[in-house]
Amino acid sequence: MKCVSIGRIVSTHGLKGEVKFLYYNETSEGLYNYKTFLIKKADEWVEIKPERIRQQKGFFFIKFHGHDTIEKVTSFTNKELFVKEEDLPPLNEDEYYDYQLIGLNVIDEKGTIIGIVDHIIHTKANDILVVKREKEILIPMIDIYIKSIDLKESVIQVEGEGFLA
Repeated sequence: MKCVSIGRIVSTHGLKGEVKFLYYNETSEGLYNYKTFLIKKADEWVEIKPERIRQQKGFFFIKFHGHDTIEKVTSFTNKELFVKEEDLPPLNEDEYYDYQLIGLNVIDEKGTIIGIVDHIIHTKANDILVVKREKEILIPMIDIYIKSIDLKESVIQVEGEGFLA
């Protein structure tokens, strides 16, 4: 079973077991569709089910079934919530989840490895690949730079050099 992080519990909220949650996805609707979350506690996965989810000021507040006091959720603070990969909503063609791109080799037109995707920055204009090498580089995820993404081969082929400066 592959688990994918969807966000981080920032803090507890109130005395009745609610937590403040930072969702990593750009669109909030998907969070309401998950019936089960997973959290890692002492090297094992613990399944928790949402009882109520509400949104306020850029955060979500989640109440879990069976967790009715602050004491029951204090250990969740600063932990990531995960879902099973098969529970993720399907994507359109040429769309990718961040976790699928992180760790891929970035190669130029000649097949030379430029670096490895460390993380993705989301902006209103477009997403940006942060590529690690001796010096970190930023590559906008737009057609003039990204020529192909091959998950099976674990590579992203880029073209151009404007981002290398």
